[in-house]
Amino acid sequence: MKPQISSVLAIAGLCLCLLIGSAPAQSLIDGAKKEGQVVFYASMEAVSAQRIVAAFEKKYPFIKVDATRIGSERMATRLVAEAQARKVRVDVVQQSAFDFYGVFQKGLFESYFSPERAAFPAEYRDDKGFWMMPAATLNVIAYNKKMVPANEAPKSFWDLTEPKWKGQLLMDDNESKWMAGMIQYFGEAKTMDLMRKLAAQDIQFRTGHTLLQTLVAAGERAVVVVAFANGVDRLKRESAPIEWVSAEPVIGLTFGMAVVKDAPHPNAARLFNDFLLSREGQEVIAAAGYYVPRADVASPILKEAPPKTKVIPLPMTLAPRYNEYYQTYRKVMGLK
Repeated sequence: MKPQISSVLAIAGLCLCLLIGSAPAQSLIDGAKKEGQVVFYASMEAVSAQRIVAAFEKKYPFIKVDATRIGSERMATRLVAEAQARKVRVDVVQQSAFDFYGVFQKGLFESYFSPERAAFPAEYRDDKGFWMMPAATLNVIAYNKKMVPANEAPKSFWDLTEPKWKGQLLMDDNESKWMAGMIQYFGEAKTMDLMRKLAAQDIQFRTGHTLLQTLVAAGERAVVVVAFANGVDRLKRESAPIEWVSAEPVIGLTFGMAVVKDAPHPNAARLFNDFLLSREGQEVIAAAGYYVPRADVASPILKEAPPKTKVIPLPMTLAPRYNEYYQTYRKVMGLK
């Protein structure tokens, strides 16, 4: 009888949870409908943010999304200024994880346990409910297909230290986040050995991955040491002769997302947050070329990578050492 009783209790408990869970969900929608608006600050590309907004407004036509695309560093400054002036305008923020972490440390976010969070791996969610990491940009190697035959394309970052690549490489003048991820994965000794060998390759340094990828596509040099997979794919859709390789590890430059403390539209903020984390919202983000970690959503960007490729998220907790990593990168690469 005990197993039967346990089963009945389990089913009853599940039904009770569903009943309890449905009421707050409807009350959240009703509250958001009364507010009629949600303000969203995003550091992702404007086109991607617009896709998310369109999908949300289609599902909830009674809520208008006021979305502002703003760089992560400027966003951090704005968020702090709004909080200090007690004139909080934004409801939900999404920005580069390192900058996000600095804002988080100042206590500007609200703890909110979205019902969607259980679908995410532990490393993409905060145990205290203050943040989630709903997406990442993939770090890969990019090369010009006219200059590099597919069978000669580099398979690893260490391949790029071979003599044949000397004078053929482009790299961003601030790749400290990627370096930090490499240190986490391979250890400091092995990573710094790689950095020193790359530094001896007569690399041409420029600012910005979009520029680097465009230059390689134009034949300026053969390879970008660290490129963004979604940016390369965009050029490929425009018939540019460029391709990317998922060298180990594929580091994901993560975005942090949170509901802002004292948000002017708290119900709409939670509803919008839930949508971004939902299967539907994650599919929209994934379709824009980002990697999404939700367990039941496939990221199309990974179709071009080998099967079972594992994305290594850049830990947000490395943010306090950002200046240290930046100075180390500049020094080892010979940049002033």
